[in-house]
Amino acid sequence: MSSLDPTPPVTHERKPRSLVIGAELARVLSVLAAVGAVAGGIGAVVYRVHHRFTWLNMSGPIFFLLEVVLVAVVIASYLSARAVARTLADDTGARDQLVGMGAVAAVVALISGVVLLGRGHGLAGAIALVWCAASIASLALLSSPASSRWLEGRLPLLNVVGWIRSNMVAFLGLLVMAFLYIPNVVVAAMSFNSENTKRTVYQWYGFTTSNWTHVCAPQGMCSAVGVSLWIGLVATVLATAIGTLAAFGLVRHRFAGRSSSNIVVFLPMATPEIVMGSSLLAFFVALHQGGHLGAVTIIIAHVMFCLSYVVMTVKARLAGMDRDLEQAAMDLYATPSQTFWKVTFPLVFPGILAAALLAFSLSFDDYIVTNLNAGNTTTFPMYVWGAAQRGLPMQVNVIGTFMFVLAVVIVVTADLVGRGRARGRAR
Repeated sequence: MSSLDPTPPVTHERKPRSLVIGAELARVLSVLAAVGAVAGGIGAVVYRVHHRFTWLNMSGPIFFLLEVVLVAVVIASYLSARAVARTLADDTGARDQLVGMGAVAAVVALISGVVLLGRGHGLAGAIALVWCAASIASLALLSSPASSRWLEGRLPLLNVVGWIRSNMVAFLGLLVMAFLYIPNVVVAAMSFNSENTKRTVYQWYGFTTSNWTHVCAPQGMCSAVGVSLWIGLVATVLATAIGTLAAFGLVRHRFAGRSSSNIVVFLPMATPEIVMGSSLLAFFVALHQGGHLGAVTIIIAHVMFCLSYVVMTVKARLAGMDRDLEQAAMDLYATPSQTFWKVTFPLVFPGILAAALLAFSLSFDDYIVTNLNAGNTTTFPMYVWGAAQRGLPMQVNVIGTFMFVLAVVIVVTADLVGRGRARGRAR
């Protein structure tokens, strides 16, 4: 009796040499790009500090943007190295991503090489062109017919187009975030800038921490910050309380003039600040308060224009809330007061918190309406405007950085607390 032959082992086709060589070449280029970006960033800072009258002594924000670009190169190199590892592990999507990033790198290297050669930087231009050629070689190897058969890939052009299309939303989102937050990052960097007789805020003179250790050194600045803070807090509390009640009334109740009330509430948002400020000033003068302008009139003015933003924010939260939850609570014999505090208020609270943060930021930041109704009271924006005529102290950047970080901490903390509660309810 003959025994059955054992099942032969499954054999795999050997990975194409072109795929391996192309991926390893991309890995080498990624490592070299990361090392070069780190070395270039550190070297540029050191050279800028010790040498004057060179092209690296550009204005502070532009130099900082150059450093940000080098950091982005390091991040892109890391992502490219990860894509190489995934490509060698037979990941088709990673190969597409690697081809797309390689195409971008080749184009950038080509443009840089042409520009550098045109400006007489022969060595740097030659290096950029060699880099472009190496990137193209890597792309050709990764997109060879053997590599495509192995990974079930497509043509190189389709790989690039597919990668760009799949990452377009993320790329545009990053551009928008950079546009929004790079000014804040520049302000944070300038808070470590040493003072100079010119006191130009966006000219880098040298690194120092004295701005943070002597925040109140400029005369009158801290008192102006204190005035803005307590006026902002009072105006926020009043505007949030009144605006929340108004939002509940406009959303939950039907009454004569409801549509007109919505328009009246929206008008301060659409009215130019100079019109609102001058109108409030005329109103205070009509009440014979023109000689008594100060903190009280500023608070009234701030509540007036913050109220619209609070109402609109809370209204949006109420409009998107599920009323069935309140009905379910009342079906379970909860009183109206218990329903409000146990169900309605926790659901509306994120909107109320967002409205309060928005109102505080608008109040703390306002200059036009405040200037027209402040009298002899000086807030922080008014101090900055006045100091700008003589040269801003660098401590202004410290206050701006602190307020920005505080806002980020509050928002992140609220988000983490909300997620923790959501996980707790899910359990």
